[in-house]
Amino acid sequence: MKKSKKWLVMSLAFSMITSLSGCGGNSAASGSGSAAAKGSPEVKTLSVLMYTDWYKAGWQALEQYINENSSELGFKLEISKIQGGSQGDQVLQTKFATNDLPDIIQVYKPQWVESYANGLDKLVDLTGLDCVSEYDKKALDGTFMYQGKLYAVPIDSVVLSGVFYNKKVFEAAGVAIPGTWDELLAVCEKLKAKGVTPVYYSGKDAWSVQPPTISGLLNDAAEKGTDTFGLMDQINTNKLKYADCTNFVGSIERTKDLIDLGYVNETYLSDTVDNAHQALANGECAMYINGTWCADNINKKFPDKIDDIGAFAIPTPGGDNYINMFTPYSLALTTNCKDADLGKKALNFIASQKAQQIYADAQPGVYLNKNVTSDIPKATEDLKKLMDSGKSMTDWEEINKYSYGNLSEPLLNYYTGMLKDAKEVAQALDTETERNAKAQGDSNWK
Repeated sequence: MKKSKKWLVMSLAFSMITSLSGCGGNSAASGSGSAAAKGSPEVKTLSVLMYTDWYKAGWQALEQYINENSSELGFKLEISKIQGGSQGDQVLQTKFATNDLPDIIQVYKPQWVESYANGLDKLVDLTGLDCVSEYDKKALDGTFMYQGKLYAVPIDSVVLSGVFYNKKVFEAAGVAIPGTWDELLAVCEKLKAKGVTPVYYSGKDAWSVQPPTISGLLNDAAEKGTDTFGLMDQINTNKLKYADCTNFVGSIERTKDLIDLGYVNETYLSDTVDNAHQALANGECAMYINGTWCADNINKKFPDKIDDIGAFAIPTPGGDNYINMFTPYSLALTTNCKDADLGKKALNFIASQKAQQIYADAQPGVYLNKNVTSDIPKATEDLKKLMDSGKSMTDWEEINKYSYGNLSEPLLNYYTGMLKDAKEVAQALDTETERNAKAQGDSNWK
């Protein structure tokens, strides 16, 4: 999870640290002098820094396009990468502290830069970029648009979380998509009677036990007449505790109920995410609760089975079901860029429909740019429809101010009996939040 790490980031493997590039708006490397001699306009190189994990097919295609068309665009990119995870976070924190920054930097969110790198003042206000018209303002507010300023533009796709299910298994068992928790339990009972594992847990990859629980806070927000931004504002200022969020605590308790009722694979503590994807694709289990990369992975490894997979929101007791939306990573311009106008021009292009479509064609997904289309699995389409209908909220883990520790640890302790009550899981988050808030001298915690 975020900071400890959020489960989206925890799922990525560590990579070796690669060499870092110099900072500032540098002239293009070898060849630029000869081009200038021939009368071609000078093309400046903008340095970019990101985690190795984030440099995937989309970035590769976009970087190639930009550098091959640099004369027309007026800039080219020089991308450097650092190791992902907590070690990479520490590198970024040091770079912000020492002002050793590239022209452009890819980070989690501006809030992360503020809370964990104390470097919001080192990001350039991008308000006024033309590309913003291609996005719903709601999609940018609170994350990329922060404290009234546009500090970053989205890069990469949205991740949506929900219940992924095997449609053929459901059909064979004569069950339909459940809308409430009681309906889910009834479905599980019928599936179990058919000899199919109803729900798969993959506790060997500890981060993966978190997705079934985190949507509970969305219902707490809805009950309070707000969204996750409003709810986390209360938690971030010590006006509300995680342990007082009854829907969150209830979701934790219900995930253990599935274990106690025998609806989860017996070897869940030693099973992995890859085991889960294979079991779901092959119909050995009926449901798996995770993010849309689940569909992407099945599409890659079991392409002949991907159309068998659908998705729906995690059912709640009252049937008011929301899905978590993990917004894309952020691309920001730093104050170290010597040519801020060129840097803004580059980010405006990268966030535009043209560039985002290049990215999406190489790396299909759900993109925030309204004009981008992408060939996505049917399961992802199911969750996108829920998002488009207004039944999603920005994941609260992305917008909490202080680290709450590692949710998967107390969850697993609860599942195995080391913690006796679901509320103790939430209290562990409160304890860690308080510790980190006090360490930063927040007067809301005394």
